[in-house]
Amino acid sequence: MQLARAVQVAVEPFVQVVQAAQQVQHSIREALEPLQRIREAFRSITPDQFSAFQKAIAGLADDWLQRDVVEKPVFRLFTKLGLTGLESYLTKSELLQVLKLSKGKGNEAVQAYLFRRFRRAKYQVLNRMVRGWWRVPYMRKRKKAIRAAIAAHKKRQFDLAIPALLPLIDGLAAEVVSGTPNLRKKSIYAKDAAASYNAEEAEVWSECVEQVVCSLIYKDYDFRTSKRPPSSINRHGILHGRIVDYGSELNSYRVILLLNVMVKMAENKMNKTIP
Repeated sequence: MQLARAVQVAVEPFVQVVQAAQQVQHSIREALEPLQRIREAFRSITPDQFSAFQKAIAGLADDWLQRDVVEKPVFRLFTKLGLTGLESYLTKSELLQVLKLSKGKGNEAVQAYLFRRFRRAKYQVLNRMVRGWWRVPYMRKRKKAIRAAIAAHKKRQFDLAIPALLPLIDGLAAEVVSGTPNLRKKSIYAKDAAASYNAEEAEVWSECVEQVVCSLIYKDYDFRTSKRPPSSINRHGILHGRIVDYGSELNSYRVILLLNVMVKMAENKMNKTIP
């Protein structure tokens, strides 16, 4: 018995080594199993399927390249022009055309191209945009005034369209941010809504919205200290009667497009609250 115990004590470390080696082998097999499955899956792919796979990967690479080469510079341009939400109405080829026009003929050519796009076929794009506004109760209740403002825009009566539509941005923004915790009492709702949108989307177009709201249309403007308004589309200056020359087609589209972005924000919030 003593001899058996002595043998057992002497052999036990070697048994532990063997068991540890077996566990390592088992772990290696488990680690390699997914790789073996991937290899077997690739072996089962037909040449046609592999070709389609290569094309799909190439398409993803093109999309990323398109994003860096096209979207970033074009939305920097839209930010400079104060035009928001155009990602919903322009194709990639049209975005490329915008960049070409900007580099070759300047921003006035870009504006002319975009405004023709909205005027085409008796304002087909603009009409479709406005019809989408009625899905939001806030806009539906103000349909008569909105239609009159859009009709004035189409007649190039921009001095009438702009001040009629500007307050609606404020009203919608208030609905978008309502219920937001820790909201300041004297907060500018349009700025808060734009900041929230950019934080949620975190894309080049949402950054464009926040920049246009905060640095152009709703930029701080103190009548007592500022000799001139920060821009011809400053909301504070227009609605308080301090700006005279605001009635341009560019400014009218700035307001319409930003209003459309606010409508989409309000619609998204409305859809989230529906059980």
